[in-house]
Amino acid sequence: MSSRRGIAMLITLMTMTVLLAGVAIVSRIRVTDRLISMRASDGITAMDLVRASESPISSWLQDEAGGAVIEPSQSIPMIPVLDQSFELEGQPVRVRITAWDQSGMIPANAEQIGLDFGELQIPWKDQSHPGLDQASLTGLTFPSPESPTAQGGLVATHNPWPSRSGTTRSRSIAVININTAPAELIEECFRRFNLGDPSPIFQRRAVGEMAFYTTEVQDAQQNQIRLISISRVWSFRVDAWVGHTLRSSWCTYANQGGNWRLVQRIGISHD
Repeated sequence: MSSRRGIAMLITLMTMTVLLAGVAIVSRIRVTDRLISMRASDGITAMDLVRASESPISSWLQDEAGGAVIEPSQSIPMIPVLDQSFELEGQPVRVRITAWDQSGMIPANAEQIGLDFGELQIPWKDQSHPGLDQASLTGLTFPSPESPTAQGGLVATHNPWPSRSGTTRSRSIAVININTAPAELIEECFRRFNLGDPSPIFQRRAVGEMAFYTTEVQDAQQNQIRLISISRVWSFRVDAWVGHTLRSSWCTYANQGGNWRLVQRIGISHD
């Protein structure tokens, strides 16, 4: 009898162990489902915040872009637009918008017009719809305040302005904003097209003042460049955090006929 009782107790213990394991598995599944649901909800909210960024971007373009000046020693034409943190239904939320001047970057046709920046790769220069999603590069492509020297913060996708066929129109000229472009880029343009000494431009920028210098030059091979004081094409990195979930996009706006228009939006993957 003792043997049978021992076997019965063992069976009971095994049954309880299986039942408890089953309860634990079900509990884990429920917790996992809840976490997935929360993350999905956070992702939707974060994307809503990314889409809602169009309003503050439009305000910045209307009110601030026309007077944008960047210290000449800054190597990237990057300007903080907005960085706000708050709580939403008990969740920590942060929205950050950062601007990059397309006319402050190295133009996509730099090699063609004789600007020398060493071993520079411009993978999107002949694409029908140029954008950072066209880049097949190792490392980071989309710039951010944490990685400002990523390829997309150095080389323009919309300068010169692309044609619908994908090749740069002969009448479309590389444009450089003397108030936002890095000193190295301006110095190379002045050297290449024999424009003299750019020091007065840097002196004004160093004290936060705009320099006004507009000219269009052409060399004997009909390579052209236009220097301007105010840019008409800006790109923005938008990041929205909800809890531990991050959603981001890269969008480009152009001033067309006096109105700022969204001309490209690309989602940034964080996988």
